[in-house]
Amino acid sequence: MNETLIYPILAIIAFIAYKKYTQYNVLKLVPSLLKQGGQIIDVRTKEEFTLSHKEGSINIPLESLKNRINELDNSKPIILCCASGSRSGLARRLLITKGFENVHNAGMWKSLLKF
Repeated sequence: MNETLIYPILAIIAFIAYKKYTQYNVLKLVPSLLKQGGQIIDVRTKEEFTLSHKEGSINIPLESLKNRINELDNSKPIILCCASGSRSGLARRLLITKGFENVHNAGMWKSLLKF
């Protein structure tokens, strides 16, 4: 294999592994976050949410989050989810820039079904 291809491939693998590892760590925290009154916010589109979602989760699509931020309780943990973890990652960064501190990216909404 060409040496110039190895490094980008390794970087992609490392990024994916890091993303999965951090989401795994958040999933271990979910039970205690929910006991603290954690809110599950699903940032998928309304259509995606309507098809299927975690019972009790709140749908605030990523494109609406900035305008609906006042619906969130900053004193309680916020658990974000979406289809893959990418949009919830963007939502987490947005909330942190708006002063939220206890914000967690759980990745895929399906991973929250067991809680």
